[in-house]
Amino acid sequence: MGIHNGFVTGLNLNHRGDQSWSDHTDWSTWNTWTEYTDTTVEIKTGAVGRSLRYQTDILDLGSSRYVYPEITVGCVGTPRIVIEYGDASDLSDATTQGSYTSNNDEDGSSVYQTYTILDLLTPGYTDDDYTGFKARYVRITVYVERFIWYFPRLPLPFLSPNVINGIYTGIFGRFFPSIFNLNIAFKNDMQTEEQFDVAVSGETHTLTTTDIETITGIQMTAHSEANKKLVPQIVSKANKQIRVIDANTFSTAAVDATVDIAMTGLPEVQVYENGNIGRRL
Repeated sequence: MGIHNGFVTGLNLNHRGDQSWSDHTDWSTWNTWTEYTDTTVEIKTGAVGRSLRYQTDILDLGSSRYVYPEITVGCVGTPRIVIEYGDASDLSDATTQGSYTSNNDEDGSSVYQTYTILDLLTPGYTDDDYTGFKARYVRITVYVERFIWYFPRLPLPFLSPNVINGIYTGIFGRFFPSIFNLNIAFKNDMQTEEQFDVAVSGETHTLTTTDIETITGIQMTAHSEANKKLVPQIVSKANKQIRVIDANTFSTAAVDATVDIAMTGLPEVQVYENGNIGRRL
């Protein structure tokens, strides 16, 4: 079922609001900017309250496997998708992608990790940090922000007026986001990429890939050289690093060599302009 901080009407998850009339005790300064940036959370947003938040239960993929995410959020506002994954059933070993805050919550100890908090930047330009991964357990958290800059003829009671040097310049504040669907898929269709006549040198030669972002397998064949028995080795699939040793020297030191390479892996993942994530188009 998951957890959320809103309320459900029909098939929609709506923001329930963060303030009631009793929250305010001193109305003499209700229209000053600092009234709406008092706490650690609010000073980051410029408006009282928090985003709409929904978090799934921990999802079991059945076994530890290589996958990449395709997640779409149907919402009113701008979504931020956070992925936690690991091999422990309680995600005590979790790695996080797409962090919104430092503790994946919004409270006094939260530190925002993203530039898109004000709902003013197009997603993906500053926060495109999703990739494929290997894990068994996954949890998804979705934050939705909706801010509004409005210029009514008369001030509205639920938004604070912005006054600069005594001049009314409009209204800025948090509006009401909602989520009406969330589609989550973890896919494992693999890409292949071949590279020929690659000059390899050093202990950690880093490969450059075009079609693959997360490597799951590397096959290598070294070109024969006189008086050498060349053996290609994988140093790190995660870092795309390889090396070659000469078995005739009885040494583990890397040598220069020319290698043909066939790689298999997961495609690159991107953030689309609507905040959803999936395979790069």
